[in-house]
Amino acid sequence: MEKISLTDMHVFMGRFAKNPLALTILSLLRRRPMTGIEVIEEIEAMTLGFWRPSPGAVYPTLKLLERNGLVRHENRGWQKVYYLTDKGRMELEKICLPAQPETIDEVLNIIEGYVEYIKESGLALRVPSEARERIKSLVEEMLKIASAPG
Repeated sequence: MEKISLTDMHVFMGRFAKNPLALTILSLLRRRPMTGIEVIEEIEAMTLGFWRPSPGAVYPTLKLLERNGLVRHENRGWQKVYYLTDKGRMELEKICLPAQPETIDEVLNIIEGYVEYIKESGLALRVPSEARERIKSLVEEMLKIASAPG
């Protein structure tokens, strides 16, 4: 795992340590879009009832996150449904809360990124024989997946 720079840590402390509700909301919205009441109920469920943030805390935090470009909302009837933006996702990544890939495209993008990294970093020029065997094995498994009926 990549080390967090002092600058990133400072940003994290400034933005989120003083307001853990903001970080919690961002993490929840990474899973799925939610209304404010769903955020409140999800936090209460996650904490087994020990913490039920008030609407007076959740809605201003959602507005702040939206002003900062980390979330956006869509009106659905009289409800606002909040979504995590790409900027919000990047903020979570910066503080070492990476999301698990949910689609095959996301997995392939990650694999492609690592392949490019290996090539560009010069690591490809000094791959030990045991690592070469692992790469070959992975390629064989990927070919099986690609050839499977689907």
